[in-house]
Amino acid sequence: MNNKAGNDVWARELLLCQLTANSSFVSAYLSLMCSWDSLWKGEENEVALSLKRCGYRFPNLKARFITKNRHLLPHIRDMVKPIADEDQGKAREYIVKNFIGFGYKEASHFLRNVGYFDLAIIDRHILSFLKTQGLSFNFKTMTKYRYLQMESVLRSISNALGIDLGILDLFIWFEETETVLK
Repeated sequence: MNNKAGNDVWARELLLCQLTANSSFVSAYLSLMCSWDSLWKGEENEVALSLKRCGYRFPNLKARFITKNRHLLPHIRDMVKPIADEDQGKAREYIVKNFIGFGYKEASHFLRNVGYFDLAIIDRHILSFLKTQGLSFNFKTMTKYRYLQMESVLRSISNALGIDLGILDLFIWFEETETVLK
């Protein structure tokens, strides 16, 4: 499990989740590998140029987020793991509050990638599934309240099935996309 890994693995996962927001996982992963050195060492404009060369969708915005968060990367595991081991919801709040460019989905995704399964990653695929099940949510933007409301619905389902919330949303995501990545 990645929650046993060191800061370097946690930092890689944080960068990956930062790049995955509003982009495909494949594009984010390829850009991460293609821009690895500049993500760690480059100035904001160098990171943006590297991401652009790799064909990444939002190079300037993500370069700004990455360079502003970079000072936290060497310590990410040491900062987040103790909180997540006690309360994954509090760890997500910590990430959203302290890491630029992270919302609930990105923070939940990061925690999942480092081995925590008690939070939902609510993306368009999960929303689509909920709609097909008659659980329609009529809103244009995702607020903290709405995210937590949908997560509560999914948590009720996972509890009824006797499975982790993270396993349920992974299964739904697979059903909607017919793929499993990472």
